Amino acid sequence: MKKVSKLLFYSFFIAFTNFGLLNALTVEYISLDRLTKEANLIVVGKVISSYSVWEDNCIYTYTTVSIEEKLKGETASRKIVVKQMGGTVGEISQAVDGTPKLITGSDVVLFLRYWKGAYWIHSIVMGYYNIIEENGMKYAFNNLNNVGLIDPVTKRVLDDPNRKENRFELNTFLSTVKQYVKS
Repeated sequence: MKKVSKLLFYSFFIAFTNFGLLNALTVEYISLDRLTKEANLIVVGKVISSYSVWEDNCIYTYTTVSIEEKLKGETASRKIVVKQMGGTVGEISQAVDGTPKLITGSDVVLFLRYWKGAYWIHSIVMGYYNIIEENGMKYAFNNLNNVGLIDPVTKRVLDDPNRKENRFELNTFLSTVKQYVKS
């Protein structure tokens, strides 16, 4: 019995002392080049509305984005609907940690995949960039602070903080994406 108690104590100790190393969401790191190549549609747009519904015992949120510029892909409309897991219906909420919040009125750059009849943000969070303005400069910003990244080659967790700081001057970022689309 003493051995079992000791084992449980050490298990909890290890779990709680390593808790800071855990992330709510872990995804494979994807370079901007690969993200661009794999996306079916890349847009610069403004979030104009969203609603959540129950589907197959899960809540999904549908967000309408007005397209200001298409960088890749074709759509028949100047508006698209993006589907994401999670949301709130009535008093019940379901959350998927790491899923970006598409806030009405925000400007975004989205790398989208078409799957099962809907557009989804590529790799849950990797294909989402919020456009922010600071001191008169615009930036494309992807907050990966609570997201674990896996190296696509070694399949090990990346500890490089430079990969978590996805903040780029907007015009340079868009020019780079356009170059990757052409290549």
